[in-house]
Amino acid sequence: MESSGSPTPDDALALLRDVDTARESLAGRVGSPWWYRLGAALSTASMFVGMGLVVGRPAAGSDAESASTLLVVLGACVAPAVLMYCLHRATGVAVDRYVHGMLPWYLQVFGLLALGFVLQAFLDVPLALVAAGAVAFVVTYDRERRIDARLRAQVVAGT
Repeated sequence: MESSGSPTPDDALALLRDVDTARESLAGRVGSPWWYRLGAALSTASMFVGMGLVVGRPAAGSDAESASTLLVVLGACVAPAVLMYCLHRATGVAVDRYVHGMLPWYLQVFGLLALGFVLQAFLDVPLALVAAGAVAFVVTYDRERRIDARLRAQVVAGT
């Protein structure tokens, strides 16, 4: 690009305003839509429910075991990949949403999983994993909301 003459301070201000406008536009697109946060939370909860169908039950090879396997695979593998693909298609923005802030989620969700497992498998508390899954749903939904807020703030700040 060839320039004609020296830029004026007004030109520089106009360019800076354009950068701010572009950042605000990108910040609006970098967050996830409601369905993504809901899907991520449902994925997490489905793993708990899937495990809850078989933990503490001695009969193997039942329909519950098949449903359990399906829910765990859907929640842990298929749904997250599909959600990420759909998020990228919907927003047009590809960012690593999970580069920061996963440790507290891991601790909370896997702590809940361990607690639910122990309660249901060893202390015979019925539906303990399902109840833990409900809490994990809320924790995951909140984590996704916080990630969106962090990403938007980073884009607006230019960091």
